[in-house]
Amino acid sequence: MGKKQNRKTGNSKMQSASPPPKERSSSPAMEQSWMENDFDELREGFRRSVITNFSELQEGVRTHLQEAKNLEKRLDEWLTRINSVEKTLNDLMELKTMAPQLRDACTSFSSRFDQMEERVSVIEDQMNEKKREV
Repeated sequence: MGKKQNRKTGNSKMQSASPPPKERSSSPAMEQSWMENDFDELREGFRRSVITNFSELQEGVRTHLQEAKNLEKRLDEWLTRINSVEKTLNDLMELKTMAPQLRDACTSFSSRFDQMEERVSVIEDQMNEKKREV
């Protein structure tokens, strides 16, 4: 890798400018140089592609993370609402349980009021009779 780093100090596009195959000389050293330049160009293209794909992936992860946070917030809001509805439902069930007791108490009071009205009526009748006697 040390040899290749020395070659990369210049512009890689300029280094990899190899002549078309029919214009190449048959020298093995030149062929090797052109192949290395082509390989360097491919490697640089791959590196750029990886960086671009990584950046896009990173942005996608950020987007999904924000969406997940938004969904978590909405879920928390729904859980709060569900807890509130459960409490209200429990209160209603308690009232439903108490309703017969309240009905019985009302019936008892109504009966007592009727009895008191009868007693008051009897007392009024007795008072009226005494007034007539006097």
